[in-house]
Amino acid sequence: MAQAPITHQITDDLRDKIEAGTYGPGALLPSEPELANRYGVSRQTARAALKALEQEGLIVVHSTRGRTVRNRPPLRRVSSTHRHASHRASGKPEFDTEAITQGQVPSRRMLMIGRGPVPRDVAAWLGTEAGQEAVIRKRLQLLDDIPAVISTSYYPLWVADGTRLESADALPEGPDNLIEQLGHRFARGMELLQARMPTRDEVRLLELNPGVPVVRLLHIDYDPDGRTLQVADDLYAADQHEFAFEWTEPDGALTYG
Repeated sequence: MAQAPITHQITDDLRDKIEAGTYGPGALLPSEPELANRYGVSRQTARAALKALEQEGLIVVHSTRGRTVRNRPPLRRVSSTHRHASHRASGKPEFDTEAITQGQVPSRRMLMIGRGPVPRDVAAWLGTEAGQEAVIRKRLQLLDDIPAVISTSYYPLWVADGTRLESADALPEGPDNLIEQLGHRFARGMELLQARMPTRDEVRLLELNPGVPVVRLLHIDYDPDGRTLQVADDLYAADQHEFAFEWTEPDGALTYG
C-alpha cells in the first residue's frame, strides 16, 4: 500500500496526540517552524497539516498565541420522547436548559420578530401554502458568548395571533412553555437532520472557521388533532454540537443511539 502524503501523516500524528490527551484542551500546539524542523518538511507543509486540523474543528487559531486545542466540549442536543419535560421542569427555553445542564452559558441576539412569508420547504410542515404569513422569531443563539445556532421558528397565526409570540420582548420561559400556557398541548413531534456547507451569510453570523459544515434540524410539533403548533428551523455549527437520540422501549428500558 502506498504511503500517505507527509502532510496527512503529520495531521494524523497530531490528531492522535490530541485524542490521546498529549495535547489536552487549551494546549498550545507546536508552531509551524517547530513542526517543520521536527518532521523535516517545509513550513508550507507544516501549515497545511495544521490547517487540516483547523478545518476539522479540533484546533483554534489565535492571532497572538498561535494554535490551541479546542477546549470547549460540544453541546449535546438530545432528542427524546421526554424532550418537552425538560423545559417544563426548568421554566426556561430548551436551548438554555441543555446548555446550563452541560455547564455552558446560553444567550441570544434577536435577528427578527414579526410576520413574514413562509418558505416553501417549511410551508408543508407548517400546514400552509408557501408565501403565506406566519409569525417568525429568528435569533442567534450563543454558548459562552460564541455563536452556535441560528434559530428560526415559525408559528401559524391561529396559534400566535395577538400573543406574546409576536412581541419584541424576550420570552424568558421560552416559546414552548408559552405555547402550553396559551392552552395548546404537544402531542407528537418529528425531526429532520441535514448536513451541508454554510452560505456566506451563515459563515458570517456563526463566525465559522473555513471548512466547518452546518447541520440543519427541522423540529415540528403537533397538537392532539394533528395540527402543527410550530416549526423550528435550527442551523447548528457542526463543530460545536453533537446529537443524541433517546427513546423508551415498551417495557420502559432506556435505549441510546
